[in-house]
Amino acid sequence: MDKREDLFAATPPLEAKKMLLSWAVTEGIGYKSGLKEHGMKIDFIDVRRAYFHAKARRRVFVKLPEEDHEEGMCGMLIKAMYGTRDAAQNWEFEYVEFMGNIGFRKSRATPCMFYHVERDIRVVIHGDDFTILGNEIELDWFRERISNKFEVKFRARLGPEDKDDKSVRLLNRVIEWTPQGIKYEADQRHAELIAKDMGLNERTKAVTTPGGKKEEEQKDKKLDRLKALQYRANVARCNYLSQDRSDIQYQVKELCRCMSSPSEADWLMLKRLARYLVGCSRVVLLYGYQDSHGVVDAWTDTDYAGCKDSRKSTSGGVIMLGMHMIKSWSSTQTGIALSSGEAEYYGLVKGASVAIGVRSMHHEMGIEVRVRVSTDASAAKGIANRRGLGKIRHIEIHQLWVQDKVANKELEVRKINGKENIADILTKHVAAEDIRVHMHHTAQHHVLGRHVLMPHVAVDG
Repeated sequence: MDKREDLFAATPPLEAKKMLLSWAVTEGIGYKSGLKEHGMKIDFIDVRRAYFHAKARRRVFVKLPEEDHEEGMCGMLIKAMYGTRDAAQNWEFEYVEFMGNIGFRKSRATPCMFYHVERDIRVVIHGDDFTILGNEIELDWFRERISNKFEVKFRARLGPEDKDDKSVRLLNRVIEWTPQGIKYEADQRHAELIAKDMGLNERTKAVTTPGGKKEEEQKDKKLDRLKALQYRANVARCNYLSQDRSDIQYQVKELCRCMSSPSEADWLMLKRLARYLVGCSRVVLLYGYQDSHGVVDAWTDTDYAGCKDSRKSTSGGVIMLGMHMIKSWSSTQTGIALSSGEAEYYGLVKGASVAIGVRSMHHEMGIEVRVRVSTDASAAKGIANRRGLGKIRHIEIHQLWVQDKVANKELEVRKINGKENIADILTKHVAAEDIRVHMHHTAQHHVLGRHVLMPHVAVDG
């Protein structure tokens, strides 16, 4: 088998799409003060049969169909074919060449993002989906260019004017333009399928938090093979859903840690999460109209030695662009911190690295922002603001790069009150009121019912 490692095809991070939504409703980028109704709009374009537009870049031979069969003969691909290993890469080469030919500059930070400096158009490409932010005249120009090159489908143009489309489904998420701004909603069918597979329904009594204390006496009872497969399938679905739902990320992270050998205790924790999703299957994230902010805010928090078994700590973080949340995470630290200050510092480093990546994407798209990291740990802030190890000699040397960024004024670290830290719920199990506060500060809210664009879960049989 060909073990080539150079057949990579890039995919944009989810926050790249969310950044476009944020920019569209941010003053100074998507609109001018007092002129919201005349600001930028967002186009959604699909390229039909995208791979067949791409030139084959290596010799691939295929069996001829029956109607063209001739003994001793085969076909050599001229265009990429679905199912071949390099089809996605060939398509990437094709659209990169197309974008370059019409004046776009490719981002080095994320090669699926493009910026046209003269026309002020920003594009994020995910497979055959093009999401374009720009003024209406420039969007019309891009539609003309892409339709001359590929066979395309114009799915929607979202904007603030009455004539504009108001909602569209993208990657199975619902995006809706409202008078308050842009609403982004995860695919609620994942929550419904999880609950259904766990034997729950709309009559099940829901709980107000996604997780709680694990039942220790059940930890040694391992699941049988079939139940373990069911556990892994549902946790994988939870993990996908959690990309868009910070309210469940910590619990999902804990469930993922037990994928290799789940126990009855883990099963009960999964069932609790499913009961939570019964009561709140929908979460809507609002990107409201906001003033220019000029900063990427990383909020970080850490739960020191929170895992009783491994003594490892959990880092949590949220990236905000003004009032807009574009990314959040909950992750177990790889090493074992010897103090709470060390653990908090590692959480700060994680937040700084993510925020710097987001700043790089801004820069490549012609937007200059600074980076600020917020922490409620004085010790972590102290380590970041000095040079060298100091008295904490056990800190990993490769984590000290943050000190140089702070000294060079490339990065600001600020101390906040622990009760104000919106990353708190990403590091441990918290009360329902703490989740509500987090949702409020990140402009998320639970809603009932079903969006008109959201399909229903298929009925068995």
